Amino acid sequence: MYEKGDETLIQRLKRYYEDYRLSEDPDASFRDACAALSLSVIDTVGELADRDDCSAIRNVLREYREIRSSIGGSNDSVKERLERELRERASQPV
Repeated sequence: MYEKGDETLIQRLKRYYEDYRLSEDPDASFRDACAALSLSVIDTVGELADRDDCSAIRNVLREYREIRSSIGGSNDSVKERLERELRERASQPV
């Protein structure tokens, strides 16, 4: 897999969202998580380019486009899903 630790981009977005939610409201957390994901994709593509791994670059960009398409279609539904999953995880015993 192209990503560190076998983390998909959607998992990375969820992780960023959860991290930002510790100190921000849902809207700001979602906005900042999306921005962080974009920067992370740039870094990942750069690392893959250094290794001449065009196939992995295509996979990263495909996954990123899918996420952006979902967000562009209904920003609120993606944000609500992330918030719901965060609350579900928070309510589970450790």
